[in-house]
Order: sequence, then structure tokens, then C-alpha cells
Amino acid sequence: MIALYKKELRAFLSSTIGTVVLGVFLLIGGLFHWVFPGQWNLLSNGIAEMNAFFLLTPWVLMFLIPAVTMRSIPEERSQGTLELLLTHPLDPQRIIWAKFLAGLTLVCIALVPTLVGYAIIHQLGNPPGNIDSGAVLAGYLGLVLLGGAFVATGLAASSKTDSQIVAFLTTALACLIMYYGPSALGSYDLFGEWDHAIQWCAMETHFRSIGTGVVVVSDLLWFLAYMAIALAIAQFQIQPGKS
Repeated sequence: MIALYKKELRAFLSSTIGTVVLGVFLLIGGLFHWVFPGQWNLLSNGIAEMNAFFLLTPWVLMFLIPAVTMRSIPEERSQGTLELLLTHPLDPQRIIWAKFLAGLTLVCIALVPTLVGYAIIHQLGNPPGNIDSGAVLAGYLGLVLLGGAFVATGLAASSKTDSQIVAFLTTALACLIMYYGPSALGSYDLFGEWDHAIQWCAMETHFRSIGTGVVVVSDLLWFLAYMAIALAIAQFQIQPGKS
């Protein structure tokens, strides 16, 4: 499992698509948060906080993470190496978890350079350091959990295809629906007392709850349960009898 994890990580970091994905993520964030004026600019409101960063980043990850996961299983399937992995002492669970941990590691690698933004805001505060570091830390925890949920969604959505394009589109659509769909549906007041329950199913609801700086156990459990279910689906789909 560790060997497969290292292989996945090396393959992505040494590939062109890996460089492009990381570069695009940092470029979009840099432009919107520091260059372009508007609601996403961290300096425009004159307040030492990073709310704009935590509001925009999920939408960027929603379309960049599918580019990370689209090759994880479809490439193995199209090249015939998935069957080879399954014949080795690697069961479907270990294969999926190795790929999941590699994808989650890449999310963390992408987030590390953005800490420079926190350092800048920290120094620009009046007085310096006048920023709610606890809320920032909670926000980053939320992004890691959200990134893990997107990676797990990508593995589940792409585990039954050998087309990377299909895997990308399916994952992007699934991430969009799971992140914002229930939240948007519940906001229309169509289901009376059930509106709140529907909104509770959205990733956005739990991500924003964590981003307030108050980390509630129920939000953590929601993300962990979601990832476990998505990974279980992916494991089921790549079983020898299913692939």
C-alpha cells in the first residue's frame, strides 16, 4: 500500500498535468485574492481576515481535484494494470486507500503555499497579528476535509470507467451537486420543516460551519462518514468480479 501511495504521488508530481493543476490553483488564488479588485480580494475590505479565501477556494478545488483523480483508476483500467494490482497482495481496499491518501496529500501540498497569504495578512493587521488565527486554522481544516471529500468522490465516480474525460466530467458534476445542491434546494422553502435537513446534507453547510472557527464533532463526523461511503463504493466497483 505504501509503495502504491508513493508511486501515485511521484506520478502526479512528475507529470505535466500535476504541474499545471498546482500552477492553476495558485495562479487563480493569487489573481483573485491579491490582484483583481472585488469581493474576493483579501485587501479590499480593510479587515485582517481570510473569509474571501475560504469562500472561493472550494469552487476552485471543485474543478481542479477532478483533474487529479481522473487518471487514478481509469488509467489503470485502460492500461490493464488494475488487474495486475489486484493479483498482487493488494486488495481493493488498500488500492483505493493508497490512491485516496495520495490525492489528499496533493491537496495539502497545494494549500501549503497559500499560508503565505496568512502571513501577509497577519503582518498587515493593526496592530500586527490582529487576525483570528483560530478561525484561519479551522478554515484550513475545513479545506483539507473538503478536499478529501472531493478526492473520495472522484475515486467513486471514476471507478467504473476507463475514460479520463468521462471521469473528469462525472467527478466535477458530482462534486458540484454534493457541495452546493442540497444547500440550494433547501433554500427555496419547498419542503417546510425538511428544508433544514436537506441543507444539512450539503458539504457547503458543514464546511462553512467549521470555517466559523467552532469545530463541531458532528461536522467532522459528517465528512469522515461521507469519505468512508464514497471510498467503499470505489472499492466495490474495482473488485475483480466488477471490473
